[in-house]
Amino acid sequence: MRSPTCDLHAHTLHSDGALSPQALVSLAASRGVQALALTDHDSVDGIEEARAQGTAVGLEVVAGIELSVRHEERELHVLGYFVRHTEILGEPLASMRQARLERVERIVERLHHLGMPIDLEAVRRRARGRVVGRPHVADEMVSRGYVADVHTAFQRWLGTGKPAYLQRHALSFAQGVALLERAGAVPVLAHPEVSRGAGLIPSLARQGLRGLEVWHPTHDDEAVARYLQLARDLDLVPTGGSDFHRETPGGILPGDVGVTREELERLRDAAGWNGNA
Repeated sequence: MRSPTCDLHAHTLHSDGALSPQALVSLAASRGVQALALTDHDSVDGIEEARAQGTAVGLEVVAGIELSVRHEERELHVLGYFVRHTEILGEPLASMRQARLERVERIVERLHHLGMPIDLEAVRRRARGRVVGRPHVADEMVSRGYVADVHTAFQRWLGTGKPAYLQRHALSFAQGVALLERAGAVPVLAHPEVSRGAGLIPSLARQGLRGLEVWHPTHDDEAVARYLQLARDLDLVPTGGSDFHRETPGGILPGDVGVTREELERLRDAAGWNGNA
């Protein structure tokens, strides 16, 4: 029987999460998580703070990141695990953050034309870290009463193909994988059910993909079985995590979804890493 004690997908205020790295690690430790991967969008800024707290509470922090990339006109998210050379990511991540900000500026303009004026500076203040994104726009829409909740904001206005959606410039999949590999990280496809990228996985594996997020809150038992078999067929490392962003009533918490210690060690082996990263 699986005993998933390692959560390999979680976010902090350095991207679109609500908690500081210190608070996230403390919460995870209080719930019995033994290892936690910090995977903020286009940012590694929270890793050192998370590691320090991990040392204090006896929890291993895996240095990770979640990159947004494009492949065949589709946005995919690629997780990178056991990042060793964060300095290599500096300039590319700065460019990605700027692209996110420019996209948000255009989304705010579009919302104004749609009869929902919001203040760009208010959106930026909601992004307490350095990465501004659509979730911060959604939060501001909720606060102004335009929508009932963040889910509705995306379903009606901000999601792919919706009236306020705008595609942003992003690295190609091949560029993203190459960047992660230069940083010493193992590239893993995140939540394939969300991106509807299942059909692309064999091709992505031939282009450098090393792992597949099998266990995720959006994956039911049938999806888990399907992706686990696909990972075996393609020799991809199966990973999983809660994709935690914030505490909500009845919501997913760190440790609710994850992998076993044995599965984490297989990922570590793929990274060729023997220390704490």
